[in-house]
Amino acid sequence: MSAFLDALKAAPNTSRAKVNEFLASFNPRTRKIGIFVEGRDDPSFIRVHVARIANSLNLEVTTIVLGNKKEVLSAWEFLEERFPNNPKLMFFVDKDHDDLVGNTGSVTQQGLFVTSYYSIESFLVCTNTVKIVLTDFWGLDSSNGAIEVACRSFERFQQAYRDVFLPWMAWILVINRTDGDVVNNSNNIPFTILTLNSNYEPILRWEPDMFTYLSNICKVEVPPNTADIDLAIKELELLPTKIWLRGKQELWCLIVFLKKLEEQITDNLDLKSANKSIKIRTKIEVSNAAEILSPRIPCPKELNDFVSNRLESL
Repeated sequence: MSAFLDALKAAPNTSRAKVNEFLASFNPRTRKIGIFVEGRDDPSFIRVHVARIANSLNLEVTTIVLGNKKEVLSAWEFLEERFPNNPKLMFFVDKDHDDLVGNTGSVTQQGLFVTSYYSIESFLVCTNTVKIVLTDFWGLDSSNGAIEVACRSFERFQQAYRDVFLPWMAWILVINRTDGDVVNNSNNIPFTILTLNSNYEPILRWEPDMFTYLSNICKVEVPPNTADIDLAIKELELLPTKIWLRGKQELWCLIVFLKKLEEQITDNLDLKSANKSIKIRTKIEVSNAAEILSPRIPCPKELNDFVSNRLESL
């Protein structure tokens, strides 16, 4: 055990140190590939799907977590110059609001994969994921009509949370067009701010109000004016939800939806008396959702195509 702890302590901390350590062991002639990702949840999703493709080709995957998008792009530029378009090197970043703030350079190209949605977590939130949770973790038969009812309810819920999150994301967009650090500050906003009422309607509990709350927690001294926010709302209304809603927040919505379903089941006396109670074996929480759900959903086509095309020449 002490050897394990010693190895943890000796692990490099900075992004450049991680890249240099990778370089020290990288051999373009071996059956190893290196994937570079941003943060904590990315290996849960990206590594799992890349590994499936790589393993079918008898390739071993090394994952390097660099901490943020800027560092991944920096590593891509550095290694691309040293190993031009080497298919054994792949770099993965989220689109974020890049297109909306004018950063049009962030597009999938050669060894760089950029999500078409806001982030990689966005791929986790869909009706198929609801089906997977109800069958794999709640034990429902896949032919159970309750699954289709739940999926239809979730589709309606998706429209409801789209409307609720529009002003928040419009506020962030206006700020990000002048100060890109606000997204990082907004990570301090807790999951508990989101709740549902008895009609499955999402509610964001701002105190004392949304603009004041966001300005305080995001450390914005000069908040945007209402007219600019209204214009941003109209702009976002024309776009699909997954383009502008942060994947992290959309994952929140999936989790509160599932929790509400669970509460209804738990509180239903008819289900209990009929001995049809559902045993939920695994709780899906903010802290574990990406790790638990990622291996169970199909690889998104754009990710599959990117990885497959990179490795087909090996």
